[in-house]
Amino acid sequence: MDTKIIESHIIKYFILSCLASVIDIFVSYILYKTNIVHYLLACNMGIISGIIFQYVSSMKYVFKQENVLYSLGIYIVTFFLGLAIANGTMYVGYELVSLSFIFAKLLSMAVPFFFIYFLRRKLLGVKTQVVEEA
Repeated sequence: MDTKIIESHIIKYFILSCLASVIDIFVSYILYKTNIVHYLLACNMGIISGIIFQYVSSMKYVFKQENVLYSLGIYIVTFFLGLAIANGTMYVGYELVSLSFIFAKLLSMAVPFFFIYFLRRKLLGVKTQVVEEA
């Protein structure tokens, strides 16, 4: 029997990122529309809410977690890198280009997605699934 390693990690990561994004957008938009905080702080609070969900689910379904402190450290460092990229994208889109809040927010989520995924993949590795063929 032959075995294949299935490389569906980016799809799983994308789905989990979409769910985290729904949390992110919901929190950001509610805080923005209620004028509780400045729009960038609202975005950051949304991102933090989403990243907590994404870390827990990604460690369970996508990335290897051989050392909890190491994987958490990698996630935190890449989170701040992604946050800087997202904030820069949000600022350029909303302030400089005058895009709508939602469109600028979506753009600020899309731009860092691939960069952060491949960086985390390189630093953490991915889980493997073995499928047996009959």
